[in-house]
Amino acid sequence: MDKKKNIGGYSKRAYRVLYLSILVMMLVTIGSAMIFNNLKNRMPDIEQGETAEYDGHFAFVVSSDDEDFWEGVYTSVCEEAAENNIYIEDMSKSLGVNYSDTDLLRVAINSSVDGIIYGGTTNETAAELIDKAVDEGIGVVILQNDIDASARQCFVGVNNYELGQMFASQIAEIMESEEELKKKRVDVLIDRDMSEGASNVITIAIEDYFSENYPDYPMPEFNIIKINSDDAFSVEDDIRRLFIQEDMESDVMLCLSSIYTQCVYQSLVDRNKVGEVQVIGYFAGNSILEAIEKQIIYSTISVDTDEMGRDSVKALKEYMEMGYTNSYIPISTQVIGYDQARLISGQLGKGA
Repeated sequence: MDKKKNIGGYSKRAYRVLYLSILVMMLVTIGSAMIFNNLKNRMPDIEQGETAEYDGHFAFVVSSDDEDFWEGVYTSVCEEAAENNIYIEDMSKSLGVNYSDTDLLRVAINSSVDGIIYGGTTNETAAELIDKAVDEGIGVVILQNDIDASARQCFVGVNNYELGQMFASQIAEIMESEEELKKKRVDVLIDRDMSEGASNVITIAIEDYFSENYPDYPMPEFNIIKINSDDAFSVEDDIRRLFIQEDMESDVMLCLSSIYTQCVYQSLVDRNKVGEVQVIGYFAGNSILEAIEKQIIYSTISVDTDEMGRDSVKALKEYMEMGYTNSYIPISTQVIGYDQARLISGQLGKGA
């Protein structure tokens, strides 16, 4: 006969284990409730079951090597999208991993977004992916550098011929400021993936400008320099190498991006070549305006990033609703020299 005392068929030890288990479950339940309430108090504006409904979902895919320029574009993209109830997803930030432009393009396509705003690499892979997106019914708008061989719906950017004419006006100013007219060696810094046709349009525009407006001036000698723009480090490295070459004979440098302008500016300072090479930049960020005020950079071509961002959203929205849109939307530009840079900086100072 078992001499252990049993209560209802269970030993006292079994009851102790049961009581302990119930106590632990109660503590876990109370703790979970406290954590939930704490999180809820931190997010008072979020109601249970609340969801946002959008009329469209656009992906924003741009290169990571020109942050100042693209930040301005992205701000206006978001503002225009908000006014039209469209969700904008910055693919490079939403994934949290440093993917290439073309990888982000693949992700956007696989996500079946309604439209893609693309300002990345302009190589053959990008063109093929854009064609795939269009085949799947996704509208694509390209910013800054066109991929005209692709099936994209719209290009929003600066006309290369007009850009060349603006560069030419600044080269002529530089020549006018000197006592004796001399033939200038002009280095044109472009993305290595930029088509030969696009770079030729810029040089042709400069030649046309001099032929029409300054026929007595010696025609500049052009040297196209292709820059590796895979990332900011590649750009810095390529431009730094230009300035350590013994045979560097550049009189004028034309920069076709904001990051080229900033890297050239820094190399001029580091190599003590300020004044030896005149630089005509691109974009009017604070650091570039400051360099113009210090007369390290001669002038820059300012691009309206607000207009670029808003027009890209409008073009995609039109394509999504109508099935078509303009194939090219030009963006406003202006030359900013020393006087204009001082004026803008003064206005920014007062605003601060």
